[in-house]
Amino acid sequence: MDMRSFRKHIIYILAMILISVSFFGCKKQENTKDEPSDKTLYGYEFKSELDIKYAKEYSVSLYEGGMSKITIGEDEILLFDEGTEIPENIDRKKYIVVKKPLNSIYNASSSTMDYFLYLNEIDRVTMTSTKEEDWSVPEIAQRIKDEDIVYVGKYSSPDFEYILDDGCQLVVENQMILHSPATKEKLEALGLPVIVERSSLEEEPLGRLEWIKLYGLLTDKLDAAEGFFAAQVNTLEETKENIRKEIETDDTPAPSAVFFYVNSAGIPAVRNPKDYMSKLIKIAGFLYSFDGALEDSGKSFINIQMEEFFEKASDTDLLIYNASFEDPPKNTAELLAKDKLFGELKAVQEGNVWCFSIDIFQKPTLMAEVVKEMYILRNCIKTGSEPPELTYFYRLK
Repeated sequence: MDMRSFRKHIIYILAMILISVSFFGCKKQENTKDEPSDKTLYGYEFKSELDIKYAKEYSVSLYEGGMSKITIGEDEILLFDEGTEIPENIDRKKYIVVKKPLNSIYNASSSTMDYFLYLNEIDRVTMTSTKEEDWSVPEIAQRIKDEDIVYVGKYSSPDFEYILDDGCQLVVENQMILHSPATKEKLEALGLPVIVERSSLEEEPLGRLEWIKLYGLLTDKLDAAEGFFAAQVNTLEETKENIRKEIETDDTPAPSAVFFYVNSAGIPAVRNPKDYMSKLIKIAGFLYSFDGALEDSGKSFINIQMEEFFEKASDTDLLIYNASFEDPPKNTAELLAKDKLFGELKAVQEGNVWCFSIDIFQKPTLMAEVVKEMYILRNCIKTGSEPPELTYFYRLK
């Protein structure tokens, strides 16, 4: 064999090796793509993934025998059913270990309390970091007044001794705790499992609402949580389908809306176009007047100059005034008292200023019902008909 033939032979062999590695490597990747990384975890056999369609900030792997692995961000939680054995060799530096039943929960996340309430498991929550007067949910405010739920202080400096003496089995924090890492570290040092929930980071409204499945899992109400969520999805899909059908036969522009309030300093605060409430308005078939006009601040409301507000809202069909905090106007005269230029806005002149009377942040389970009512307002504006009396909105007269 001459040198040229030898080289060709070597190249051929190397090419075949590369093809083989590529083929079998790709085949292996294909076979494991949808498989969980932990087929067996501490003796528990993997069963299935919890069906989560919209939420991106958590996942759940279910195991035979009563164990679940919950992943929230970088945190991994091993949740054990009542009556199961917790393996002694669990790496507690890697995993947060939680054991059911959970009968004493310190919930510092006000946006998740509604899930416990809907699932009829609010008795499991015994402590909160939100004061009675800061609750827009009457049932929760009453429980704090009756001391069925105890206010244990601000999330960043709670009464650690009381939390421990109450027999706390689980701490639920929201993203605010990341601004006070020493507090989280002290709770963990006391031996308390701490979950930092991330529902507020979900980009889509249904992603946020799907967190009810997690709280259903924690309270043995997963079936109820899944049933509720499926019903909410169906309600929203019906609204979307109705709008799609209307668009096919009606080429008139969709009505526009803006969600806002005027703060105590007289400055208009507009709901962030990227916020989930603004997205609900769009699901109901409205155009959002401030889309593309405001830089995303990461906050629910963005303060702007009154001149800028009037410029963008001048031809808006519907003004939705946030009445869940501050002091909302009782009538159009009080709105004009904030600035007489409100009287020049199209929505004010046509009587389409409506107040939104709940805090959707603290009542996420009403999401679909709120969209249904906004859809009614949309249709009334398009047809010029008189709206019926609504549950969550009232008209300024």
